[in-house]
Parts: sequence; structure tokens; C-alpha cells
Amino acid sequence: MKRLLFILLLTLLGYQTQAQEEFVPPDCKLITKISFTQLTGGIILIKAQLDLFTDSLNFVLDTGSGGISLDSTLVASLHLPSSKSQKTIRGIAGVKTVDFVLNHSLKMPGIEVNQLDFHINDYSLLTSVYGVRIDGIIGYSFLRRYVVHIDYDEYTLAIFTPGRFRYPKGGFVLKPNFSNLPLQTASIQTSRTILSRYIFDTGAGLCLLLSKDFVEDSAIFS
Repeated sequence: MKRLLFILLLTLLGYQTQAQEEFVPPDCKLITKISFTQLTGGIILIKAQLDLFTDSLNFVLDTGSGGISLDSTLVASLHLPSSKSQKTIRGIAGVKTVDFVLNHSLKMPGIEVNQLDFHINDYSLLTSVYGVRIDGIIGYSFLRRYVVHIDYDEYTLAIFTPGRFRYPKGGFVLKPNFSNLPLQTASIQTSRTILSRYIFDTGAGLCLLLSKDFVEDSAIFS
């Protein structure tokens, strides 16, 4: 009986040890560092090349974009073949159907990203607002492939392989939920506390943007 209990105890200990095991991803590795320009409102502007075209294009790095896109004027000037789709994009201006240019590559210093499907949008308004030509927006289709570290002091973008990232000391670590966009739970403090979810959007050019429905439902400014 004692021997049976001893064997059972060893079995349980072995099970608990295995149950506590977990796979730890390797540390991410630096691929390249890219300089960027910061526009009004903190907008990040990156230089990149499309396919074999030698011209340097201006892209906004936008965590609030669920894909990656090109300006319609650029697509026409480069004579890029486009494909009709039933996919829609939702923005401040509402929801609309977009066309795509499929299977293209994007080159930046030290890195080339292949097999990207760009949706087409009109960025003439952004160009006029920022006073510099906006050729496209880099969003989730690029960001999901890498660990990206933004240094606003040095104006550099460090791109790493997927893996465990060691955060520098100081500051606060946010842990948003992800679909195609980073959603951060946060609270607004007035005479009461209003808890909700917000898109963490580096391309908004604003500190905080509230939807009309949210303002009316929460009566935050009453």
C-alpha cells in the first residue's frame, strides 16, 4: 500500500511539473533602424520605395489603420493594375468600398516586405493639411509581422523579428487587446469615472477623439 501511494505521489508531482511548463518565445532580434519625420500632431512619416520604382514615397505609420494603402493619384501615375473588391473601410468620413493593388513589395533601409495588398484611397486632403505629399499609409498589414519600437526622442523606428521584447525602464506598459487595431481600456475622470475602450491611433494627429454617439450616450460633457 505504501509503495502504491509513493508511485501515485510521484505521478502527481510529475503531472504538476508538466502542467507548469510553458513555451517561452525567443527574444526578438533587431532587423533595422529607420529614421522618420514627425509632422504636426505627432504624425510619423516614413520614406519607402514600392516594388522596383526608384522614387522615394511618403508613408504615414498608422496603428489606427487595419491594412496598408496607397494614394489613388500615385496608383494612377504608376499605372498599377487594380482589382475590384467588396471590402469596405470605416473612417471618420464613414464606410466605403475600396479597390486593391495586389502582391506588391515595400522597401525601407535594411528591410523589404513582400506580398502586400494595398487598398486604394484618396489622400489629397492629408497632403494639403500636412503640406507634404502623402503617398500611402502603413498599418496593420505591416505591423502584424514585426515588433516595432518608436523612439520619439531620436526620431527612429526600430524593427525587430517577432519574439519577446524587453521594454526599457521607466514609463508604463499598456496591454491593449488586438483585432486589427489596438484597443486600450481606459477611463475618463469627470465628476464620475467613465470606463470605455479606445483605439490607440498614431495616425490621428490628436490627443483624444470621442465619437458623437459616445458623447451623447455617456453625457460626458453634461
